[in-house]
Amino acid sequence: MRTVRLRGGNSVINEFLGADENIHPLTAVASRGGEARSVRTPSRCYAQLHILGDWNLVAGWGDSTDSDPLPITLAPDPQHLIAFLALHGRSARAQVAGTLWPQHTDQVATSRLRALLWRLRHRYPDLPPLLEISDLSLALTRNVLVDVDGFAAAAQSLIRCTGDLDEEAATIVLDSAELLPGWYDDWVLAARERLWHLRLGALDALATKLHAQQRHHEALLAALAASRIEPLRESSHRTIARIHLDNGNIFEAVRHYERFQLLLDRELGLRPSERFTDLMRPYLRRTPTRRVVEVR
Repeated sequence: MRTVRLRGGNSVINEFLGADENIHPLTAVASRGGEARSVRTPSRCYAQLHILGDWNLVAGWGDSTDSDPLPITLAPDPQHLIAFLALHGRSARAQVAGTLWPQHTDQVATSRLRALLWRLRHRYPDLPPLLEISDLSLALTRNVLVDVDGFAAAAQSLIRCTGDLDEEAATIVLDSAELLPGWYDDWVLAARERLWHLRLGALDALATKLHAQQRHHEALLAALAASRIEPLRESSHRTIARIHLDNGNIFEAVRHYERFQLLLDRELGLRPSERFTDLMRPYLRRTPTRRVVEVR
């Protein structure tokens, strides 16, 4: 098996983690009898960070299709630092420290951040270049690909779509997950809510677009996905009922409307909007009254 070692001691490790924001090479050689066999350079190194769903960081070298990426395991503090920079971009060191350790004074939080950066440099020598570090700010390197960025671009593409549907964007949004479930930091909750609204808007837009193209089954899946995220969101339920009606499934449309009506009344004491009611009124009059039998 090929072994990989870093050249140059701590100076290269500092560069490897991005101590200089313009120069952050990972210089590694495969040794066999002291002979350099290969070199891994920044242009050949990448990392993929997944924070939609459970945290997952993988790294690879060369083109992303050259070989299978390797998983990277980090302690909670480094995970939080990297996730924060992924969501907020380049940030002042003082802002990062104050956000990650809000219970401490500025001086203590700054000291903890310095200690964390030191641990990253010395305890994780096999990491690809992740951070650009300067005296005043921190950022992820350009080699780190973050799934949130791809999701946000895809969601905006669907919301703003006025022409042909972007099929790749549709797949990304449909397959997306909640941001970092189980994390309850204030900055995570704020970002989660923002992405939650973005995903709902994109799913609504996707369902409407697919319905207009008469791709009813796909439209129904998108609308159902939105209703699962927010069961009280009427626009999603209205689209579901309209799709059932267009398919001639009047019973399904009426049943869905009535279920939503009961849910809305139970949770908020409200009724569906006039727009939804007007859509369903002709079919509600034709639907025979169903007796509910209580089983004892």
